[in-house]
Amino acid sequence: MSFKLVAVRKDAAGNISHFMTDRNTVLTFSEAEQLARDGEIDSLTELYADGSWIIDDADQHVEGMNLGDLPIF
Repeated sequence: MSFKLVAVRKDAAGNISHFMTDRNTVLTFSEAEQLARDGEIDSLTELYADGSWIIDDADQHVEGMNLGDLPIF
C-alpha cells in the first residue's frame, strides 16, 4: 500500500522540507523522495522541494506543480 502526501512543512526559503502522510507519519523531504522513486508514494516517481512532481509509468508521463499547495502543518 502506498502513502499519500496530505500536508507539507516548508523551510525559510519556501522549499518543502517535510511531508505529512495519510498515515499521520512525518517524512523528511529526502525520505519522501526515496519512497517516490521506490513507487511507495501515491503513484509519484519524482518529487522536488519546489512542489513539482512527475508520474512516469508505462502509459503516461505527467508533470505537476501543486505539492506546495497542500496544507501546512
